[in-house]
Amino acid sequence: MIILGLSIELSAAAIMIDGEVIAAAQEERFSRIKNDERFPLKSIEFCLNKAGIEGNQIDMVAIPGKVIPFGPLITRVHSTFTIKDHIRANYEYWYPTLYNGEKIKWTEVFKDKLDLEQYPGTYAELIESDNVYYSEGIWNHFKTLLHNGICSYLGIPSSKIVHFDHHACHAAYAYWGSPVRDISTLVLTADAFGDDLSASIGIAENNTISRIFEVPHSKFRLARLYRYITLLLGMKPNEHEYKVMGLAPYAKPDILKRSYEIFKDTMIVDGLDFSWKTNPPDMYFFFKEKLEGERFDGIAGGLQKYTEEILCKWVKNAIEKTGLKRIVFSGGIAMNVKAHKAIHELDEVDDLFVCGNGSDESLAIGVCYQAMAEHCSQSNISTSCIKPVDLYLGPQPSDEDVNKWVNQNNLQEKYQITEKARSKTVAKYLSKGAVIARCSGPMEFGARALGNRSIMADPRHADMVEKINHKIKNRDFWMPFAPSILKDDMNQYLDNPKNIQAPFMTIAFNATSKAKKELRATLHPSDFTLRPQLVDIETNPDYYSIIKEFKALTGVGGILNTSFNLHGEPIVCSPDDALHVFENSEIDMMLINDVLVSKQNIEL
Repeated sequence: MIILGLSIELSAAAIMIDGEVIAAAQEERFSRIKNDERFPLKSIEFCLNKAGIEGNQIDMVAIPGKVIPFGPLITRVHSTFTIKDHIRANYEYWYPTLYNGEKIKWTEVFKDKLDLEQYPGTYAELIESDNVYYSEGIWNHFKTLLHNGICSYLGIPSSKIVHFDHHACHAAYAYWGSPVRDISTLVLTADAFGDDLSASIGIAENNTISRIFEVPHSKFRLARLYRYITLLLGMKPNEHEYKVMGLAPYAKPDILKRSYEIFKDTMIVDGLDFSWKTNPPDMYFFFKEKLEGERFDGIAGGLQKYTEEILCKWVKNAIEKTGLKRIVFSGGIAMNVKAHKAIHELDEVDDLFVCGNGSDESLAIGVCYQAMAEHCSQSNISTSCIKPVDLYLGPQPSDEDVNKWVNQNNLQEKYQITEKARSKTVAKYLSKGAVIARCSGPMEFGARALGNRSIMADPRHADMVEKINHKIKNRDFWMPFAPSILKDDMNQYLDNPKNIQAPFMTIAFNATSKAKKELRATLHPSDFTLRPQLVDIETNPDYYSIIKEFKALTGVGGILNTSFNLHGEPIVCSPDDALHVFENSEIDMMLINDVLVSKQNIEL
């Protein structure tokens, strides 16, 4: 069974063959447009090439979402909107619609943002139609255009295209992506919106997920609340929510108190459901007025405190209802690593697993899992063929390609080249203070670099944060970096009595005293928490070897890891992308496969 999974809202593609995801990538990595929302042509092409198949060999094209809003897709909200555009959306589109009752076409307001020149076909007919709202008729028209384009490109009949429920795909990613299957599991999803829902609760038993409760989007607005507070704090919604989370720990209890009370006076947990004490007609204008005069850190801190309390209460109620204490979680809200910390610290929770990157691009993988699980059920096939997720699913440069690339770019004339650089050599440079970028092996899927498209550094000294920010990243001063830690050493560095597994940087922990000493540059500067990537030899032997050699030299079983990119750009995909970052930053060295490229006159 060959399944091509497509995420349309956050452009990505994945291919599963007989239960194993063998390729996946986001369109942004190829187009170099951050959060690219265009149809994932380049991602599909990559997946087909890696699988070694033609489009007409695909048995099913699986698409998450039975209803996909075309308006934001056409205007590229995630990839092209500025902060000013988002503010304009509130004043020119949402305010008239909500307060004046005047229906305004999204496409009329954002004519200057329309993007109609993209496959599969033109959306001009949608713009010219008199019915350009989120109606069944216009959705069917959009679906026809979409399906026609897919069929034409792949050479398949439309009968091979199947749509699946949005939250069922999040749930499938959460459960089937996890390595543990022999324990009855509570499956939670939560996000802003998907097929009229914003959250769901399921039970996974005997390798079958059964939904026991669903929350309509009108009752659960936590993701949208986080989105609009991000905007009110002058940051880009749908992208910078992590910055608000990173800012939150700086707020002292007396500073965040009033903001927290404002949030607490709105949505509350009601058993497995949610209800409203105060139901804002519009998030932006309601909180803009209510939070007038509150300090920025207090707003962030109040929001994060409220978020953690809401989710913990919901989780506790779900555990009480089901009796299940092992949890898997996905959806956009599952990007909040500090909320995961609060959840796994609950006495009621025995175990928590969060797959990498729970937001909508992961639906390209989740829909493959959902489609395969349904196929197994309908065909009476064992689900034992469905393999856990391995996020090293993207393109990788061959040694031959790297050698040609070095020669074509005349790198020998500009830089010092060390061929067949060993892990011990790389670790030695790291231990002496070099900042080394790595582009080796298959590219990771998702928002977080996991060693193969990472910038590495010595984690022992706090001034490394300033060095990397100054030389390369230009990150906001309050944002922490993260550590890659040898899995065998996790209990030396993490306060983790339940042995929670965290291979994807999706869960935060309190740091041990040893971590505060040896991993100082990777801890949050205010609360000394850390969101680790636990690395084992089976998953990434080459990256594991570098950290192991670093430990042999320094006694420290972890290194600083941040994504290999310039601030505001997608993580690098190819050696050419890597060279762009290398030449436009002050990275000391760059490791492409086993070729070490060093800037001349480097002082170590």
